[in-house]
Amino acid sequence: MMKKEFSVSCPMDCFDLCRFVVTVENNRIISLQGDKHHPLTKGLICKKGQSLVQRFYHPKRLLWPLIRHKNDFIRASYEDVLDIMAEKLIAIKEIHGPKAILNYTGDGYGGLKGRIQTLFFNCFGGATRVKGSLCWGAGIAAQKYDFGGSKGHFPDDLFNSDMILLWGRNPRETGIHLFTNLKQAQKNGSRVIVIDPVKTPTAGSFDDYIRIHPSTDGALALAMADVIIGNNLHDKEFIDSHVLGFDSFRSYAASFSPERAEAITGISSETIETLALTYAGAKTASIYIGYGLQRYCNSGNTVRCIDALGAITGKIGKKGCGVNYAAKSISPYLNALEIKSREYITAERAFTMGKLGDFLDEEKAPPIRAVFVSSANPLNQSPDLKKTVDAFSKIEFKIVFDHFMTDTARFADIVIPAASVFEQDDVFATSMYSPFLNYSQKAVEPPQGLMPEFEFYLSLASRMGLKNLGFKNSEGYLKKSLAPLLNQFNIQFSDLQDSYFCIEKDRIAWEDMNFETPSGKIELYSEKALKDGLSPFSAFIEPLKNKNGFPLRLLTCHTEDSMHSQEFAFCDDVPVVYLNRITADKYGIKDQSLVYVKGEKSKLKARVCVTENICDSTALIHQGWWHKSGAVNFLTESLISDMGGQAAYYDSFCVIETVD
Repeated sequence: MMKKEFSVSCPMDCFDLCRFVVTVENNRIISLQGDKHHPLTKGLICKKGQSLVQRFYHPKRLLWPLIRHKNDFIRASYEDVLDIMAEKLIAIKEIHGPKAILNYTGDGYGGLKGRIQTLFFNCFGGATRVKGSLCWGAGIAAQKYDFGGSKGHFPDDLFNSDMILLWGRNPRETGIHLFTNLKQAQKNGSRVIVIDPVKTPTAGSFDDYIRIHPSTDGALALAMADVIIGNNLHDKEFIDSHVLGFDSFRSYAASFSPERAEAITGISSETIETLALTYAGAKTASIYIGYGLQRYCNSGNTVRCIDALGAITGKIGKKGCGVNYAAKSISPYLNALEIKSREYITAERAFTMGKLGDFLDEEKAPPIRAVFVSSANPLNQSPDLKKTVDAFSKIEFKIVFDHFMTDTARFADIVIPAASVFEQDDVFATSMYSPFLNYSQKAVEPPQGLMPEFEFYLSLASRMGLKNLGFKNSEGYLKKSLAPLLNQFNIQFSDLQDSYFCIEKDRIAWEDMNFETPSGKIELYSEKALKDGLSPFSAFIEPLKNKNGFPLRLLTCHTEDSMHSQEFAFCDDVPVVYLNRITADKYGIKDQSLVYVKGEKSKLKARVCVTENICDSTALIHQGWWHKSGAVNFLTESLISDMGGQAAYYDSFCVIETVD
C-alpha cells in the first residue's frame, strides 16, 4: 500500500492549535511532522504534540470496554455496556429525574465531536453540569465586564508592538509559537518585559524581568495607572470617546502610589514608575496576560486592573496594542447545535467546577446517582482531592471515557476507550490564541472493535429511542455545527478541508470600537459588576495570607512536558518541589533531598530542587502528577475566585517536613 499524507489537528487544550502532516502506510502512522504551511505554527510543534504517536501506539492504551468486577476490571462488549447504560439512565431519570446524573466534560480533546456527550444529555432531558472553570474563568469574566468579551489580536500583530508586556505568562513552556514570535519581535527591536513571581524559562530568555509577589499584580497595575495619570500621559480623547467610569477609576488608583505598591508587590517604586512611563510612552504597546495570575481569590479584579491600563492609554483597538488574554474569534460560531439542544431540557442544575468534592458531598436534592466523564480527569485536576475522591467513589454508577486507566478511570464502574484524533474526521478551533480553524482528517482506522465516543452516543441514543439529536452521522453533525460559520462568511464545507480559515475582521481586537458592554464603551465602572455583588470598578483585594503551620504559598504551575495530567501516565517518579535557597536553608534541606510537602488535609513525598528562580515563602510543584507519584491537588483547597467561578489553586499553602 502506498504512503499517504493526512492533515491532522493537535487535539490538546493548548493556545496554539498546531496542525500536523501525518504519513500513513498500511494503516499505520510512520511519521508526524508540523505543517510547514500553517500561518501560525509553520511546522514547529512542541514535545507534547510530538508524543501523540507514542501515546497512540502505547501498549497501555485502552482498546475495549471494561466493567468493574470486584476490585478489578474485565473485558466487555459494546453491546453489554450499551444495554447497561440505557437501562440505568432510564431508571434513574424515572425515579430521581435527570438532575441525578452528572455530565462532566472537559477539554482533554478539543474537537467538535467532544461535545457529543453534552448534546446527548440535553436531548435526554438534562443533567447536572459544571459551570465556572478550572483554567481561565476569572479572566474571561473580567474582560466581559470591561470590554463585553475576550478578543485577542492575531499573533502576527505582535510585530507591530514597540513594547510587549508579558504578564504572568510562560509561553516558552506553554505556547511555543508566541514565544517564537516574541523572540523575533525582540530581534526586530521590540522591548519585551516579563512580570512573574517565578523566573520561568520565558523570563530567563529576556533581559527585562520583574519579580512580583504572588497575587499582588492588581496593586502593580493600579500604581502604574496612578503614575500614568499623574504624569498626564493618559489619552483624554480616547477616554472621552470610548471609556466609561474614568473619574471613579482615577480616584481609586490615586490611593496606590508607587511607594504603597512597593510594600505590597516587592517591586521598587522606581521600577514601577519606569515601567508605567515606558508603557504609556510607547507608541504601540501590547499586554499578554497569562492564566496564572487569575488563579487566586482576587484574580478577576486583577485582570480588570490590567485591562484599565490599555483603556486609559488608548492602547485598545489599534495595531500593536491590546490587552490579550483570550482570543474568541471562530468559537462563538460553533455553538448552535448545543444551544438548540437545550430546548429539550426539562430539568438541570449546575455547580462550580472547582467545588466538585463539596457538591458531591453535600448535594442531596437529589444526590448524584450516576456520573459520565469524558475528555477530563477530575480525580487528578480538581482541588481538594481527598474529599473529591471520597465523594466520587460513593456514586453508584460511574462511566469514564479515556485512552488510559487514569486516576479517574480507576474509580469507574465502566471504562470506555476513547478514540484518538487520528481515528476520526473532526474540526478544531481554540479561544485561547490561534485564530485559525483546523479541519482534521481521519488518518487511520481504529483498532478492530473500537467505537469512537461520537458513534457510541449515537448508538446509545438509538437504543434509548432518542430521535432529537438533529443529525444521523458524523458528516451531518459537522456540517450542522459549522453552518452558522459557513453561512456568515459564504463558504462551503469543502472549502475548510484544505484551507487555513480565519476571520479577517478580527485581526485587531475591538478595532471597530464597538464594545459589547451595556454602554457600548470600555467600562472601567460596570453597573453589571455592581449588580453581581462586585466592585463596579477594578479593585485590589488583599492576597490571602498564609495559615498558621503552613507558611509557604503553593504554586501548581504547568510544565512543558505534559498537557495537564496526560504525559504523567508514563512517569513513576516522585514530584519535584522547587524552593529557593532561603526557604531550603530555613528547613535545613539540601538540594535533591526527599521531603514531605504537607497541606491541611494531606501530604506527599517530593524531591527538592533548590533554585533562585522561585520567590521567597513559596513552593512550586507542577500540576499533573498522578496519584501513584503524588498528585499535587491533594494539597490544594477548593477556593473560588472573586468572579467567573475560577478555581483559586494558588491560594493554597503548605509546609515542608523532612523525611526521617
